[in-house]
Amino acid sequence: MLQILCMVDSEDYWQLNSFNESKRAVNCYGYLFTVEGGKEGMGSSAVRLIVFEFSDMKMAVGFVTPNNLELQKDFRLIFIANDSPTKEIPIDCKLSDEVKKAAFMGDDLEKIEYIGFTLEKFYDDNGAKFYLHDLRPPAENQEQQEQPK
Repeated sequence: MLQILCMVDSEDYWQLNSFNESKRAVNCYGYLFTVEGGKEGMGSSAVRLIVFEFSDMKMAVGFVTPNNLELQKDFRLIFIANDSPTKEIPIDCKLSDEVKKAAFMGDDLEKIEYIGFTLEKFYDDNGAKFYLHDLRPPAENQEQQEQPK
């Protein structure tokens, strides 16, 4: 089971905490989202996100993952917030077989910005908050920022 630490706003953290303390299950649905496309003269690449929706919470969390990370079906998301950094709230989730796809011409960072904005707008239009976290290693992030444009 892959465990991911996730920081959220205090309001969402305390709402998760109330579910946790009352031993109520949080409804969670996970899916994979890929954004493919190229950059002029640079070939093609793909960015992969896993997204978990929490319908009871009106919240969704997306994680940009390294493409070489072998994904499992079972995840444990561990939530923290700034005002309670010592108390972690674990939520077990499953990744479905659903895969959503989009195409965007640009480098990986531009793809992440595009899909992050798109998902944030989608969830906001549906009354939910969206968090996006980049789980790629720092070297991979640095390479994307240093490539000439």
